[in-house]
Amino acid sequence: MKYIYPLFLKNIQKNNLIESKDTIIVAFSGGKDSVTLTLLLKKLKEDLNIKLKAAYFNHRIREDAEAEQRWVENFCVSNKIELIVESKDIIDFKEEKKLNLENAASLSRYEFLERTSKRFKNSKISTAHTGSDLTETFLMKLFRGSGFRGLSSIYTQKGRMIIRPLLIFTEDDILSFLDRNKIKYYKDYTNDQNEFLRNRIRNILMPEIKKIEPNINKHIFKTVLLVQDEYEYLSESAKRFLKKKLILSSVLPLKNFKDLHIALKRNVLREYIRILKGDLLNIDFEHIESILKDYSKTDGISIPGLTLKFQKDFIYPSDFFIPEYSYEVKSKGKLRIKEINGEIEIKTDTVYKKPVNNFEIIAHSSKVEFPLIIRNPKKDDKYMKLNSSFIQKIFEMIRISGIPPEMRNLCPVLINGDGNPVWVAGSPVSESLKVTEKKEKSFIRISYKKHVMFD
Repeated sequence: MKYIYPLFLKNIQKNNLIESKDTIIVAFSGGKDSVTLTLLLKKLKEDLNIKLKAAYFNHRIREDAEAEQRWVENFCVSNKIELIVESKDIIDFKEEKKLNLENAASLSRYEFLERTSKRFKNSKISTAHTGSDLTETFLMKLFRGSGFRGLSSIYTQKGRMIIRPLLIFTEDDILSFLDRNKIKYYKDYTNDQNEFLRNRIRNILMPEIKKIEPNINKHIFKTVLLVQDEYEYLSESAKRFLKKKLILSSVLPLKNFKDLHIALKRNVLREYIRILKGDLLNIDFEHIESILKDYSKTDGISIPGLTLKFQKDFIYPSDFFIPEYSYEVKSKGKLRIKEINGEIEIKTDTVYKKPVNNFEIIAHSSKVEFPLIIRNPKKDDKYMKLNSSFIQKIFEMIRISGIPPEMRNLCPVLINGDGNPVWVAGSPVSESLKVTEKKEKSFIRISYKKHVMFD
């Protein structure tokens, strides 16, 4: 303990992984890494005022699953550590969610850990990933053609909930610690089987790599830190783009998207899909590339768990829907249209100033009759546009502006006090509100702000 613990404590303090009064939920399996982590955290209790819990998830996959659980229970009893246990039929879950076995097991385990952590105040989940695990994962992702997201998948700290204090240690460090202190651990016999890619990398590839470069774990750890910085930058940039441009948390306008660098485009699409689905399960590089390739050529595409439509410079889910709405406006001021995240502002002007675009109108005060109605467009709505000689349907105005049919309700219609439509946001105002005398001192200015972020 005297060799490894000072390094462990220094890593905790350097990265601010654990603080006084934290409750640490150890992802415990009984293997060499989780045993080492648990004993180090038990020692840490002497230096920090923390609580320690062990959480064991029985995947019920291996033949010795029950024997492993009994070993785990005995270990925690002998070390006076509270143990929380849960089990699940991973095979059924795998088939239900159409996942591979590794993903199904990992997802189920992390769901259990997150549920467990919510039971305790100031809780953090501590997993026993080591630098050797990081190297193996990096190579697995590399072999499978992953980008920055995959290559940077193991962080020292993920958000505020998950910490990995053992990443500074290799498998050799862990085994040396256990051997010096004569500490027993549960051996998973499947680790010696080379059916899985991870085991082939660990048992066959890594010994050969270390003959060429003994410090491979250290070098890959450094590389992963660099990749993580690059990925975080792109990921945060994508989130900022979507926060600013996304309509109703569902519609992605392509106007600005088309000008982005290809690397940022991929991250924007990945984050967009995550927002719509809630996760990125079964979404891989090919799905992102298919969207990039086809959004300007087809009407839509289906990817796992989601169908997207591509129309008139917009991407949106096939089930996108905007409800009807109607608001009565009795006086000047601001009106929030919550259904479309829009805002109408009505104010008085004493000087005529030409509207900057078709999302703003100005009219003589005498021609604007309160109460006004602001509502979604309807099939029979029509009026004669400014400087036009014929009456046109509002649906046709919206179509010409490039808004797909599913999004018509994004264009609020202004109904004057006499019951007649006089403006649809995004198109010219009605001829009936034409300003004929610009030297007058009383005007009404009405403007519409799209996709406003409300507190």
